Amino acid sequence: MQTLIRSILRFRLLLAVGGLGWILSGCAGYEVRGRVVSGSFGGLVAVVDEGDPRLRAEGVGNARITIVRDPGRLNARQVATGVSEADGDFVIPLAEFGAGWLDEEWRVQAVRSRIGLAEGLVRMPRPGAGEVLLIELREADPSEIDDLQRRGGGREDLYDEVERWSTP
Repeated sequence: MQTLIRSILRFRLLLAVGGLGWILSGCAGYEVRGRVVSGSFGGLVAVVDEGDPRLRAEGVGNARITIVRDPGRLNARQVATGVSEADGDFVIPLAEFGAGWLDEEWRVQAVRSRIGLAEGLVRMPRPGAGEVLLIELREADPSEIDDLQRRGGGREDLYDEVERWSTP
């Protein structure tokens, strides 16, 4: 009888430790990897395979990348930022629960003064799946770039949002 009780207690302990490890692994260690390139398309942000030929295009360095969680909600918040290296590659640590494995959309914005911008909704690349973010900047009017930088990648001011939705 005591052997059965000990086995049950060991199983519960193992289950608790395993569950805790699973939860903690979802909160730490995730990095978003990708490349910023100059493109002629309309500001593309996409999750692509590491072998995608568009990743071999000339990279754009010093692009500011912003990641926003829950972009369609009032509680949207900027959760990470980074800057692309001289060759266009970037790695951004993203210490948010569920990043890369929960099925949710994130807003990714990239801006490079005097070159262009890109903005889009994506599901983050899955860890170990050989996926990266591809950001193709499009040429933009300087006022568009200023507006995006003014917003700082976060949600709009409430007055801006009311104005946007109330204007026919």
